[in-house]
Amino acid sequence: MPLANNGQRGRTNITSPTTIPSALTRQCLQLHHPNQRISNDAIELTSEFLKMFVVEARRRAAIEAECETGVEMIEEEGDTNNKTKEAVEIRADHIAKIAAELLLDLS
Repeated sequence: MPLANNGQRGRTNITSPTTIPSALTRQCLQLHHPNQRISNDAIELTSEFLKMFVVEARRRAAIEAECETGVEMIEEEGDTNNKTKEAVEIRADHIAKIAAELLLDLS
């Protein structure tokens, strides 16, 4: 389950994203089972998982966009070649292309 840059598991090297609000996570979980009691620890853990999911989806979609346009966006940590990064727009079709594999990897 590749969730981080440089082949490491855990946190990514992408700028620290904000967390998903606990209230939003609770509402999402209770959509399917409205009367289910959910502990605060479960909410916190689910929020962290959702954040990792979104960050990984963004990373994979950026790679897909990069491949489509031929622009090199990702720079290895500690690289002394001073590669320039160009902004690439991530569109819905990039997310659609990576969605199935991402869901399988994280299931």
